[in-house]
This record gives sequence, C-alpha cells and structure tokens, in this order.
Amino acid sequence: MKRKMWATALAASMVISAFSGMTVSAEEADSDLSGTLTILSWYDETKAAPVLEAFKEKYPNVNVDFQYSPPVQDYVEKLSTLLYSGAGPDIFYMSLENREDLIKGNYCLDLSEESYMTDGTIPDSVKTTYGKDGKAYALAVDCWVGGILINEDLFEQAGIEGEPTTWDEFLEVCQKLQDAGITPIMDNCQDAAVNFTAPLYGSEVVSKNPTVVQDIYDGKTTFKDTWTEPITMWKELIDKGYLSSDLLGSTSDEVVTAFATGQVGMILSGSWNLDTINSINPDMNYKCIPVPGISENYFCGAINVGLCINSASENTELAKAFLDFAASPEGLEKQYQGYGGFTIAEGYTPDLPAQITDAVEAVKEGKYYIPMADWLSYTESLRLTYIQSLQDCMAGTITPEEAATRLDDKLAEVSAE
Repeated sequence: MKRKMWATALAASMVISAFSGMTVSAEEADSDLSGTLTILSWYDETKAAPVLEAFKEKYPNVNVDFQYSPPVQDYVEKLSTLLYSGAGPDIFYMSLENREDLIKGNYCLDLSEESYMTDGTIPDSVKTTYGKDGKAYALAVDCWVGGILINEDLFEQAGIEGEPTTWDEFLEVCQKLQDAGITPIMDNCQDAAVNFTAPLYGSEVVSKNPTVVQDIYDGKTTFKDTWTEPITMWKELIDKGYLSSDLLGSTSDEVVTAFATGQVGMILSGSWNLDTINSINPDMNYKCIPVPGISENYFCGAINVGLCINSASENTELAKAFLDFAASPEGLEKQYQGYGGFTIAEGYTPDLPAQITDAVEAVKEGKYYIPMADWLSYTESLRLTYIQSLQDCMAGTITPEEAATRLDDKLAEVSAE
C-alpha cells in the first residue's frame, strides 16, 4: 500500500505529542505487537485522545498515524479518494452515507467471525446497518440521539407550560416565544440527519407504512407522494416567520452558541453538543424533546459510524487489535468519554445526561428516523439532493413538492447509470 500520504511531519508530531510522557503498566502492556497503524478518523484528535491514549498504554510498541477529516461530505470524499488511489488507511469509518460504496467496492474486511460479533457484544442492529448477505463490515458501538433542544427558562419567560406534544402545540409554542420577543427556533438546514423533515417523515409516513422506502424503490409509490407532506409541515415554520432563511449562512457552532447564550428558544441538535452548551452556560435549564408530529412524535437518531479494516491493509493484525480494544469494556468507556454517543454494545453502561435520557429511551424503542439508514441504495447521491433541496426550499426558490420530486429525479438518474 502507498503510505507517502500518511508519513507527514504533521502526523508524526501529532503521534509524539499525543503519547509522550505516558506511563505504561507492565502487567497490562502488550509488547508483542509493533509497527505503525494508520487511521482516518471521523472524530478530531481531541475527541479521539481517550481511545488513542488507552490503546497506546496497552500496545506501547504500536504507533498510530492519525489523520482527521470532518464529516460528512469532506470525510466521504477524502476516504473515497484515498481508497481509489490505493493509499487508503488501515482503519477508517463507515457511515450511512458511504456504506454502499465501501461494501460494493470490497474495501472492508469481513468482521462477522470476530469474537465481538459472535459473543453478543455487538447487537444485531449494527450488523444489519453495516452489513450485507450475513456479513458484518463495521464495528459500531454506540448511537446518537437528537431532536429539539428547548430552553426551559425561556419557555417559562414566555408563559409556556410543559412541552409541545403535537404539531399544532409546537406551532403555538413558536408563536408564544415570538410574541415574547424571543427567536423561536434556529436551524441552518445543513444536516441531512438532524432536521425537522426526517422525524416528521418517520412519524407521518413510516409509522403508517414501515416498508414505504421499499415501495419507492419498487415503483409502487414515489418520494413526491410521501415526502411532500413532511416538507410542507416544516416549510410552515419558515412561512410563519418562526424559522429564518437567513440562517442558511450560519455555522452549526453559531447556532449552538446562540442557544447556550439564551438568544433562541429552540434549536435542532443532539447529544454531541451537550458538553459545548454546558461549558458555555453551566446553569442552563434545557432538554431534548422529539419533533412533535400529527400521528406520533419522533426523534432524530441512528447507530453511529463504525470502524472498518481496509481489506488491502498490510497491518491487519494491528488493525484487528485496535478493533478488539474498541469493543472491550475499557475501549467502550473511552469512546463514550471522547465521542459522547451512548453505548449500545455490551460491556459498559454510561451514566446518561439528564437532558437526553428520554431521547435515548425513545431511540431504543425505535421512535426515530434517519433517511440514510432507510434508503436502499444510492444513499450519498440522495443525501446530497435531499439537503440541497431543503436548502432551496428554505430559500424560497422551490416548493415542498418540487423538493420531493427532485429525489425521484435523482433516483431515476442514478438508477439509469
């Protein structure tokens, strides 16, 4: 394999700084393995540090050549380029957006016979999400939850009692916040996984017909027929002035900061931003609630990204050791500390933040929806079309029906290639 893209001074200095000065227990350390393991991480070096440091303590003679690319599009594109050119890392992440290409391209080692896949450590839902034809290709140990984060203090200030449990009640809450001079909600419409339309599709469409996506691919129905309603519901927030199209140019950090500093009553976010919010405003009273629908109430959520071993790796033994560690109780704990997803693998049970306890239970019960986990093929092409269409709809250049129709057009286009 080509390694020149990885053997950079930056990577070397990162490895040295991450692991210098660490003390290694002679009883726990394994000196038999040695070499350099390359990783393209979904998580930055700060979040990955607990896992990398603990792995280094266990395997002191294994150096980790770490590189980070921000998700989603940048990561998918960079990994694709590296793999296609033969310069892929030993370990990389599979996501809902790239699983189809990775599995079809035979880029991932089959993990289905590894002990953590056969002894009950990893739930079957992971094997279904990141597998095909009985084979498992990724080690995912946690999941994420998201929804509407509400500022309970601002709710009280606006005279709102309790939380909305129906779509009409949600609209009433937005109006009360606005009447009190409070921006009701902020969302920059840049995330295909965390938005209004995905959980609304779950509550208004999938809850009534769990096989609706299969029906779309079989030609029995269309994206237009099934997505127009949830997009129209979301567009109502914009039309009523509760959600501003000016936010299209905002960054996610700006939105989260606005929420933490009391500038907005609600945002679309999730568990990964709790530490940021708490660090900005430790005394803030807030919680995560589902997106209220007409039929049911759904959260955003999904099984998190999973670790894969490059099928062309020359360091399979080192890579397997890393995944074995990631599936161990210590590895699970370190990943929870660094990444913040709640653990679904057996071996470690974290204490969940009070703000997301209800969300976690709801996701365990299946009350969540993410389209990328449901689309049967052409996931990334549809994801890009989906988010661009929502942005155009938010900007007022197309209608909800036209946004939904674009998905039909994209599916027809990629199916014909």
